[in-house]
Amino acid sequence: MLARHRNAMDALRQPPPRRGRIVIVEDDAGVRRSLQLLLAGQGYDVRAYPSARGLGSDPEALKADCLVADLVMPDSDGLALLRQLRHAGWTGRAVLISGHLDESWEACARGEGFDAIFTKPLPESALTACLGKLIRSRSES
Repeated sequence: MLARHRNAMDALRQPPPRRGRIVIVEDDAGVRRSLQLLLAGQGYDVRAYPSARGLGSDPEALKADCLVADLVMPDSDGLALLRQLRHAGWTGRAVLISGHLDESWEACARGEGFDAIFTKPLPESALTACLGKLIRSRSES
């Protein structure tokens, strides 16, 4: 019985298995940190950047399974960022988030290859479900 208790305690001390790597590019520090905490709590390996330039300077970023990018940022926009990543050979899934979306932006985002689009404030459960589905589909293909 004591051995069973030790095994249970050891299991509790271990971090949850990683579900995939997500990179977030969001200039709003509060939104960025909230997303980072939410997704890390769901078991994802999360890297967050305040700008496209920050992501571009990290060679680990190209190992991500999924990108979550804001549409409007001071140094770039989410559409240009995805174009740059694709040009560099990145083949992951992409989610666009913004408080400035309209039908024309959504059409442009889909044309650039975004798999999903969310407006702010973000629906957390829908976002996490979407990311899980996108990352699973990536690992199955």
